[in-house]
Parts: sequence; C-alpha cells; structure tokens
Amino acid sequence: MTLQADAGSAALPRWREELKTYWNDDGPRFRHIAKVALAMSLAMGVCMRLELRTPATAMVSCIIVMMHQQSGMVIARGFYRGLGMVCGSFAGLVLIALFPQQPWPFLIALAVWIGVCVFGASYYRNFQSYGFVLTGYGTAITAIPAWSNPYGVYDNVVFTVSEVVIGVVCASVVSAVIFPRSVTPALYAASRKNFTDLLNAMHAMLDRTATLTGFDTFLSLIRERVEVESLRSGAVFEDPAIRLHNHVYLDLDRGFLDTVAWIHALHQLKLSVAAEADPRALAAAYDLIDALLAVVPNEADAQLVTLEAVETLMRDLDAFEDALPTRLGKLLQALADLSAHQRQFVSTTGAALFFSMADLRLMCRSYIDARTIGRLPWSQSVLQAIGRIGRTRATANRTAATIAGARAAVAVLAVGAAWIASGWVGGATAIVAVAITSALFALAPNPTVASWQIFGGCLGGWLAGFAFNFFVLPRIETFELLAASMAIVVMIGSYLNTFPKTAILGLGFSLYFCFIVGITNPTVYNPSAYLDTGFALLGGIAVAAVAFSVLVPRAGDWISARYMKQIRGLIVHDARNGDLADLLYTFELSLRDFILQIASAPVDARVNRDRLIGWAFAALEIGRSMIQIRLDTAQLGATLPEGWAAEQDAWLAALASVFSNTTPEAAQNALIATRRALDMLPLGDNIATDTATLKRYRMRALLHFTELTLRDDSLALWQTKETPA
Repeated sequence: MTLQADAGSAALPRWREELKTYWNDDGPRFRHIAKVALAMSLAMGVCMRLELRTPATAMVSCIIVMMHQQSGMVIARGFYRGLGMVCGSFAGLVLIALFPQQPWPFLIALAVWIGVCVFGASYYRNFQSYGFVLTGYGTAITAIPAWSNPYGVYDNVVFTVSEVVIGVVCASVVSAVIFPRSVTPALYAASRKNFTDLLNAMHAMLDRTATLTGFDTFLSLIRERVEVESLRSGAVFEDPAIRLHNHVYLDLDRGFLDTVAWIHALHQLKLSVAAEADPRALAAAYDLIDALLAVVPNEADAQLVTLEAVETLMRDLDAFEDALPTRLGKLLQALADLSAHQRQFVSTTGAALFFSMADLRLMCRSYIDARTIGRLPWSQSVLQAIGRIGRTRATANRTAATIAGARAAVAVLAVGAAWIASGWVGGATAIVAVAITSALFALAPNPTVASWQIFGGCLGGWLAGFAFNFFVLPRIETFELLAASMAIVVMIGSYLNTFPKTAILGLGFSLYFCFIVGITNPTVYNPSAYLDTGFALLGGIAVAAVAFSVLVPRAGDWISARYMKQIRGLIVHDARNGDLADLLYTFELSLRDFILQIASAPVDARVNRDRLIGWAFAALEIGRSMIQIRLDTAQLGATLPEGWAAEQDAWLAALASVFSNTTPEAAQNALIATRRALDMLPLGDNIATDTATLKRYRMRALLHFTELTLRDDSLALWQTKETPA
C-alpha cells in the first residue's frame, strides 16, 4: 500500500507538469477560438437587434479578420477589409448603373474589374494587397445578387457594408480587449531573431573555414525579413510607439537589404580569391575579413543577440572603420611587388568591408532606435512618406500579377457564361465563390493546393451546415442557444485554423459554415435552396482551383522565360536609366520580391529554380553596381579622371546589352568594358581617409564584383571565351 501511495504521489506532479506544458502550448489557441466564437455571436446579435438582412455577412467578416491571433493583425486586416468592401460596393453601384439587365456587358466588365483587383493584390504587399482582394470580390458580393433588380442594389450595398463594418468592429474590439495578444512582442522577437541570423550568416559565409555554398542561407534571411515586415504592418495599428518608429523600421529594412547584398558579394569574392589569388594576397584578404568577423557576435543556435551586444558591435565597428584604411594601406604596401590584378583582390575586399560595415552600422543604429522608448525625430517629410507608399509595389512581380489577374478574369467569365447559358438559379452564388477564391488565393505560395483545401473546408462546412440547419436550428428557441450552438461548430474550424498545415482547411470550414447556414432576418427553411447554394459554392471554388492548375501554372518554360525577361528588364531600363532618387532601395526590393516568389513556388522539374535565383542574384550584384557607380559619379563629378563619363556610359551600355541579348559576345564586350573602367580608376600608393578616395575604392570594388559575376561559369547564357562551359 505504501509503495502504491508513493507511486501515486509521484505520478501526480508529472501529470501536473504535462498538463501545464499542454496548456502553455494550446492555451493561446483555446483563448483564440473562444474569442472568435464570442465576436461572431456578438456580431450576429447586433445585426439581429438592428434588423439587418443577413447577419451571416457580419459573422463571416469576424472569422476572416480573426485568422490571426494577434490583435494588431486583426485590426489591420479589418481596416483593409472595410476599406476594400466600401470601394468594391462603389464599383458594384457603377457596374449596375452602366449595365442594368445587360448580362454579357455586365459579366465582361465584372470579370475585367476582378482581374484588375487581383493584379493589384499581387502587385502590392501585406495588408494593402488584402484591400485589393476585398475590392474585387466585394464588387461581386454587392452587384451579383442585385443584377436582375437594379433598383435593389443600393439597399444591398447599405446592408452589406453595414454588416461588414459590424463584423470588423466586433472582431477588433474582442481581439483588443479580451485577453489581448499583442503583435509587438512577436515583432521584436522576429526582428531580434532575424538580426541574430544575419550576424551568424556573416560567420557562416565569410569565415575562412566556411564551406557553405548556394543561396539557401540568403533565402532564409529574406523570408524572415518579410515576416518581420508583415508583423510591423499589423503593429502600427496596435501600438503608438511602433507608429512613431515606423520610419526606423524602414531604415532597418534598407540596411538589411544592403547588408545581405554585401555578404553575398563578399562570399563570391572570397570564393574567387581562394581560387585565383596568390597565397600572400589570399592571406591579406582573409586577414581583413577575419578582423571584421572578430567584432561581429556569433551566437549559438539557442541564443539571440542582446541589445547590449548590438550597442557594443556599433562601437567596435566605429573602431574597426577608423583602423581599416591604415590596415589596408599597410597590406597593399607589403604586396607592392605583386601584380595590380593580385592587389585588386585585397583592395576590393577592403573597400567591400568598409561599405558593408557602414550598412551594418546603420542597421545596428536602426535596431537600437526601434527599441528606444520615447519619440524620435521624424526623418522624412510627409510628402516623402506618402511617396514611399507608391514605391512599395513589387516591380519584379508585374508578370505574375498580370497572369493572376487574367486567370481570375477568365475563371469568372467561364462561370458567368455557364450561368447565363443554363439559367441556373445558383449561378450567381457560383460567380461569388469563384471571385472570392480567385482573388483570395492568388497570393498563396501554392494557390492550387490552397484552393483545393478551401474546397475541402467548404465541403465540410456544407455538410455540417446541413445537419445544423435542418436538424438543430428548428429546435432552437432563443438567441443564446443559437449563438452557443453555432459557436461550437465555428470553434472547431477556428482551432484547425491555428495550425499552419490545416489553416486554410479550418478557415474554409468556419467561413462557409456561417455563409451557407445563412442566418437571416427572418430565417428561411428551404432545403432545396440550401443544396443548390452548396453545389454552387463548390462548383465556383472548383473552377478557380482548375484555373490555378491549368491556366499558366507557376511552372514551365514559358513562365520561366517571362521571369527571366523581367529580371533583364530591371537592368536594361531601371538600373541603367532610372531616376536615381531612391532607385537603389526600390531596385533591391523588386529583386527581393522576385527571389521570394521563385523560392516559394512549388518544386517542379520543369523549372530550374536554382538557375532563376542565380540570375536574380547576378542581377542584384550588377544592378547595385550600376546604380551605386552612377550615384558616386554624380557626387564626385570633376574629381574623376577626364573621360570617365564617356567610359561609364559605355560600361552601362555594355552591361545592359548582356541582359538584353544574353550572348557570349555581349558578355565578352561587357567584361572588356569593365576592365577599361577599372583601368581608369587606378589604385593609389596609399589609402587616404577622405570621402572622395574611399568612394573611388568603392567604385573599383563594385567594378571588380561585376567582373567576377560576368566570369561566373554557372550563368550559361553569357559564358565567355575565357570561361568555357
């Protein structure tokens, strides 16, 4: 008995620890699904009290905006949902006014409008894109039901917008007031991890013993940074401090892009030095790199860099910067007997370290400022801030955005044509479903899989709704019982929505359960209409899924060629002739979005993803060099050698020709032009610390990086005679 008692007493603490661990893991999920159920019930109750027509619209809005668990993300999504619905409703009014009871003109105009909205959703980023999504299918929601009765469109708009606003407000209030889960800690944690991983990547890629190759490290860093930006866009709605520091995060993003680009360039240079440099030049280059790595923290996997470590790093970088010119000058003087080509490896390494360190220091300063309590001075004018909004588009994403818009328009037209030809009563619902699916999942990494998952969620919601609508609902007599009964079902879908693998399935289940049950004032008992609505929803979603699979899927030779053309266009037009105002940042941002788009696409044997990403990084190296040298030339002006302007124009034209023609001859000409430009900026005997000399060394370093990229034998389209396949 004593042994059994001891065993029982020992087992009790273990059970407590296991329950505590389980609650720590799943407790936030249970709180979240309870909040979703409460917000949905509140929205339904308010709509019923106000005698609005379809409380289900408000319930659906609650479920959609509460996809995220943090209150800031919910408010941000709700804001753009409300804004998109208002714009979509206005567009619906215009379409009904222009094409009353004219089926084909109305349908074509609606398809084109939805295609334009999907293009905008793919072209822009974060929650702004969600506003375009809502504008597109909001037009379908408000215009399609009233198409046959034009005089009823205004009432439909008023009811729909009112219900959406009620749903958004209820979701935002419940999320922000009841057990609020702030997005700001997640933002700080993600930013801290991203910064730590960036510092670790410097060691992993630049250490003399490092063996990492390829782009996986850089892709991982870029993905993390995009997640930080997404969190920031939600945090600005939640925390006044984040709004005040928003410009600091923009500077942090700029410093991150520049630092990643320099790390990649230094990594490529290190490989070239190891393969071609004289042992003394190799030792000197490694000496410079090791000196920088000695001051950069290298945290273990289980640790994250601290604010104190970042402040220390800033001070160490200042000291390293002061000592670098003298150190580089001594190394070059010791190598005076080597050829200029061998000394160039060392000077390029030094110049690259100097300017990469400047970007890293800017990133450290922004990282510290973002965590500084109190108001910081606003670093840009209101007009500059507004102007930046228009430059947050993904320029390199035009091809994908156009394809997404055209695909959505074709899918809507196909369903609409079937509706008009057959006279099917549920055809209007099918158009709404295909519009929602085409717009909502055009942004997904794998839209085909996502749309079929939402199809499965809709099917589950339809079956659950049938049981609820015709077996449970007739026995419910009070609002409290109705709300509790619906909440139980919605909580199942919301719980699935908290897991990444089942998020879309859970969303579809909850969303379409509320949509298809269709709580209305008054409630209608009509099994045949219910079944017809379910078939229409499933049919519309299926058409969108088939369109994602068949109409220019994200694989194949043609789409790869479009991507390559897009990359080349950034060099031929933007880097060579673009307006220099903020050009470097927007150019890097465009290529970053393109790289992410390729990296997130599903693996397919028909697409050489590594080759596309390799070309994107090559474009990043060469494009940055072209833009930065144009900037330095504009600043240095007359201090540059006579004839430099003509030599620079010839160099820019030669590089643009490489990307427009992609022939070995063009690459050979670009290589010759690059070497001529290097010859016009000779190395001095000593390294001076004045700005003009340092910028000259940066120009030489960028020219050398360009030469190394042009000689990269992995880029088959421009292989030169010196680098045979």
